[in-house]
Amino acid sequence: MRVPYEWLIIASIFAGRLASAQEWGPGPVDPYGYSLPSQSSLYEDLLPADRALTYPEDFGSRVMINTKEMFRGTWGRLEYLHANISHENPTLMGTPFIRGGLVDTFISDPSQQFELTLGDGTQIMAVVPSTKDVKWRDAQGIRGSFGIPVAKAFSIEGRLWQYEEQNDQLTHSMFPATSTAPNQWGQEPSTLMLMPVTINGEYTSYGATYDAGFASSYRSNVKAGDVALVFNWKNPDEGLRLQPIVGYRHEEYGENLGFGGSFDNRSNFFDGAGILPTQSNWIQSNTKNQREMMEIGLRSEIQKGFLTLGLQERIAFGSNIAKSTVNTTNVLYPGSPPGVIDGIGVTSSQRQKTTFAPSFDLDAYVNVQMNRWLNLRVGYNLIWIGGIGAADRSIRFNALDDGTTITPDIVSNIKYSNRTISAFTIGGEIILP
Repeated sequence: MRVPYEWLIIASIFAGRLASAQEWGPGPVDPYGYSLPSQSSLYEDLLPADRALTYPEDFGSRVMINTKEMFRGTWGRLEYLHANISHENPTLMGTPFIRGGLVDTFISDPSQQFELTLGDGTQIMAVVPSTKDVKWRDAQGIRGSFGIPVAKAFSIEGRLWQYEEQNDQLTHSMFPATSTAPNQWGQEPSTLMLMPVTINGEYTSYGATYDAGFASSYRSNVKAGDVALVFNWKNPDEGLRLQPIVGYRHEEYGENLGFGGSFDNRSNFFDGAGILPTQSNWIQSNTKNQREMMEIGLRSEIQKGFLTLGLQERIAFGSNIAKSTVNTTNVLYPGSPPGVIDGIGVTSSQRQKTTFAPSFDLDAYVNVQMNRWLNLRVGYNLIWIGGIGAADRSIRFNALDDGTTITPDIVSNIKYSNRTISAFTIGGEIILP
């Protein structure tokens, strides 16, 4: 039994030497002298050396795929706007006044024609111009919009719109008088136009008088924009989508009113004086409104096949910085008695006020899906702008009398009004598929 054990010992020694003679690959050395075998080349075939998120030769296509996924659903829209801009709270280009005679008569609304008696006893028709018939119609505008989905829960949207400057005139009965026939308003032609003013705040018959001509121009301009977060609430079973809106809104609204006339006594206002050298004046009132507001709203959409019906309401609240400037030239000169120079010269007045500013914006629309990336959009837009400084209401018609001299006091005095913009809209929308 001893001999076989000895052979077993010798065989095991040779086996150990043969094992140590084999070539082991580099590997971490064990503290006890053992080393780990290297990986098989099979691993190199299955797992290449570059084990990043994408293969080198596929990097460009991977970037394009990721970018496309990131901007999928992004849309842009361009719309043409055809609108009417209202003029609310009209006012006189002057003040109510006292008509002298055997009995003084207070005329509260001299924009309606009334009779005056001249020095020779002649009865003529007179009127004070007003802005009651001013309307800015057929305003052409453009609106651009965009939307970027950030996540399934919400997206970022923005809009910017602007209307071209609109111009209208102060309407009045025919002036100067060219015939005795009624004009298109069914009124007798006017012989005189007046611009009455108060003296030290009291109503009088004092002011400028026109009998040789009258001119006016009333312009408005609108531009605005907003940016908002739009959240998605969906009900796929009913095809209804509700989207709450929270954002910021900026509006700029301005008005520019200029008017004036001339006098040469062709009306015989001064009895027996004949034709006098022409006397003219001009009054210019400009207002600018800068409105910064926060807005909230809700968009409701129902989709049926290729048609989408939508209704969107936005309410905005914030502040309005209104700036007004009134410039005058020879403001009380027309109609001054011969040899008397009254109110000649140039004056300028400026004022600024900050007030609360509300706005309301309503959109009703129909989207027609033309293909995967193009929609046709037709709709109606209504915007109500509250608390804006109006050019026609921001003039104080007054004069100061110190007992010796009457000094014109035609200055800026900001008063607020509202404007409504109602527009037909049509445009196209491009969606990234």
